[in-house]
Amino acid sequence: MEAFARAPESRGKGGRRRVLLLACAILALLSSTLLLALRWPRFILLAGHLHAAVLGHPYFSVREVKVSGGEKIGGGEVLRLAGLSEGMSVWEIDPRRIEEKVRSHPWVRRVTVRRELPHRIVIEIEERAARGIAVLGRLYYVDSEGVVFKPVEEGEGVDYPFLTGLEQAGLTSHAASTRQRMQEVLRLADLLGPGLTLSQIHFRPDGGVVLYPTSYAVALHMGWGDWQEKLQRLEQVLAEWRGREKRLAALDLSFRDQVVARLKRDQGMKGLEEGTGV
Repeated sequence: MEAFARAPESRGKGGRRRVLLLACAILALLSSTLLLALRWPRFILLAGHLHAAVLGHPYFSVREVKVSGGEKIGGGEVLRLAGLSEGMSVWEIDPRRIEEKVRSHPWVRRVTVRRELPHRIVIEIEERAARGIAVLGRLYYVDSEGVVFKPVEEGEGVDYPFLTGLEQAGLTSHAASTRQRMQEVLRLADLLGPGLTLSQIHFRPDGGVVLYPTSYAVALHMGWGDWQEKLQRLEQVLAEWRGREKRLAALDLSFRDQVVARLKRDQGMKGLEEGTGV
């Protein structure tokens, strides 16, 4: 019973001790705050001098700019766009601002800029890859995402499928859907594989597409969608006509479960059509 009776008295002493310690801590904090307030202007001035000294110290001057991943755009052009020059302080450089400037180049798809202390700037570029050429009054490169990103200039490569039947107005009024359709037909060109390259992809007003291979003059009317199944039927029909492809004028794969072949005129005969069930 005595132990139990003395316990409250013991807790009371401990509580008073904690209150005293808390009061001392608050007093110390108030004293420090008052001292800092009295000397704050001098502290701010000192911090400003230190900040300026660090930013302007030659140890942090840019001595190297490393540009990687660019083939269509050279390192000198990147430096010009970025506005970088030797001797700038590495701390003065805003990576995000430089990314915005470099990204303005039509061949640049993505760009990352970072500092590597004490004196190097690294610029990593992912360039766009042309996959087709859109015919819109003049020629424009199109990438795999269906983005029309720059005009084709004199001397630049044109060894890509030409995308015809597009309208300039469609790129602005229906930009998302037009871009998606171009992305889809370029995916279709990939599915054909290296054995069947295309010279032209024509967008029909009814929503379908017509493919024109480079190896022989046969128009492939594909309709729209179900590419894998249609390409399987195309492969079977071409196998049947192997060696006689020159007799074909067109193959229509837009019908379900069959391919309609249109033959070229021969010796004054009119073109014939024959349906091949597959």
